[in-house]
Amino acid sequence: MVVEMEGISPPWFTGVVAVAGLAVGGLGGCAMVHLSQRRQFLATRVLRELDEREQVYARFIEQASEMWLDAFESPHDPANLIGLSALIGRIRLASSRRVLEAAEAVMDFLLDTCERRPLDVRKLIAEAPREFVAPLAAFTGACRAEREQMLRSL
Repeated sequence: MVVEMEGISPPWFTGVVAVAGLAVGGLGGCAMVHLSQRRQFLATRVLRELDEREQVYARFIEQASEMWLDAFESPHDPANLIGLSALIGRIRLASSRRVLEAAEAVMDFLLDTCERRPLDVRKLIAEAPREFVAPLAAFTGACRAEREQMLRSL
């Protein structure tokens, strides 16, 4: 015959509570490890994607700058903008709408520039030093905003 005393729990109850506590603690630990690894994976992925975008953006800026100078110094064939069009295609695949629109504005500016007659670059810089800087500044500003948004998501 089992006699239960007031305030003392039976031994099986203590065992069940201990096992339940271990299970909850173990599951909680596993959940924390899973969440931590997932967050680390996502952060690594975002940083890798950000690095790839920055490389494309840097190449775009370099090519656009070179083409702008070429277009003013000599008659320029718009077909030479194919490489820049390919970069815009890569931007279209991965970037925000704002970055894409800014890249397309740079391309439109370059196409307009190609249609002009050759000018002296020194004269252009003296008369309108910000003519090319404006579309390129809008592009880099859009890239910076996109970068900040991606980093905030971490």
